[in-house]
Amino acid sequence: MRIKSLLACASITAAMVVAAAPPASAATGYNRCPDFKMCVFTGPNGSGTIAWFSTGDGNLGDSSGPVGMNNNIESIWNRSGHTWELFDGAGYSGTMWTSRPYVGGNNVIAAAANRVSSLRDT
Repeated sequence: MRIKSLLACASITAAMVVAAAPPASAATGYNRCPDFKMCVFTGPNGSGTIAWFSTGDGNLGDSSGPVGMNNNIESIWNRSGHTWELFDGAGYSGTMWTSRPYVGGNNVIAAAANRVSSLRDT
């Protein structure tokens, strides 16, 4: 009988240890960007809302892509392995800025902040 009591106590103690373990922390900032994607963020330093792309989006202002990104991008991380072009006009028009692959997360230059309306993989 004593062995059963000890086993029951050990089981309860083990369950309490598992329940007390801290939860896994979710990725934050630039670390939310998946491998092989071009990621854009609405805030500086990878903060705010994130959207990621494999090929691009000709019009961030329409309803078929990510919501809230048109003229609202402040930082990027190009993890795609390709150069990307970012434009201040829909349909890949207007002023163009480029993003080289694998240079880490960066705030967009002041001239492009909150002006990107389309982007594409080149």
